[in-house]
Amino acid sequence: MLFDGRKEASFLDKKIEEYVKNHSVDKELAIIQIGENLSSDKFIEIKKKLCDKFNIPVSTSYIKDSLSDEVIISLVKKILDNDKVSGCIIQLPLPRKSLNKLLDLIPLEKDIDIISTEGKKSFYEGNFVTLPPVVRSLKHFIDGNKINLNNLDVTVIGDGDLVGKPIAYYLSKQKANVNVLSDYDGKCKISCQLLILSAGVCNLVKGENIEHACNVVDFGSSVINNKCVGDLDMNSKLDHLNFISKSPGGMGPLVVRYLIMNFLGI
Repeated sequence: MLFDGRKEASFLDKKIEEYVKNHSVDKELAIIQIGENLSSDKFIEIKKKLCDKFNIPVSTSYIKDSLSDEVIISLVKKILDNDKVSGCIIQLPLPRKSLNKLLDLIPLEKDIDIISTEGKKSFYEGNFVTLPPVVRSLKHFIDGNKINLNNLDVTVIGDGDLVGKPIAYYLSKQKANVNVLSDYDGKCKISCQLLILSAGVCNLVKGENIEHACNVVDFGSSVINNKCVGDLDMNSKLDHLNFISKSPGGMGPLVVRYLIMNFLGI
């Protein structure tokens, strides 16, 4: 059964609309992009379009990556220090590793993505008051499909800082038995009841290699011939599986809504 992320996102839209209707949102969401990146342009446009839909103040800043690190840091600090800004997104990926230090400029109270060192430290110490948007999206899938995590066998493919690592940690804290594969080759059988994909490798996982009645959540995303493709091969054998959240169309619409909900504090 396919999990319809767009349909589920429409329910979250109603929650956001109701909140905005009953609360004054006068603070601004700042979105910062360093350098040119077509994929980032697309994701920023989606976020901006949603904010405009809900009448949420939003600003976008594009900073040239030809500038020195020092100048870029100064420009980002200026944006973050603005009292009108209560939440900030620094769009990833950054054009060079030396700019990763920008993430630590985001104050904890403005870190709606939970990507600063301070934000991640709080999360990995078990503070789940504000969850990363990817974790909230997965929780939405789990709660909606009534999946009991206690002692559940879970496999996470990909151990990146944005998806694999925080999800594996969160699930382990919910008493699931979590196995993380950072170098899956696409050939081995996968034995688990919940499979999380976050490798970012096009069609990496074939359905026939996944255990019967497994639930699959695909966070993977690759661009092939200008088309977004997930880690799960949707043309492979899938009829023996339970719920599938495919990519695109599954977690993506939820992630951007939960990002906005983190900004609003709901």
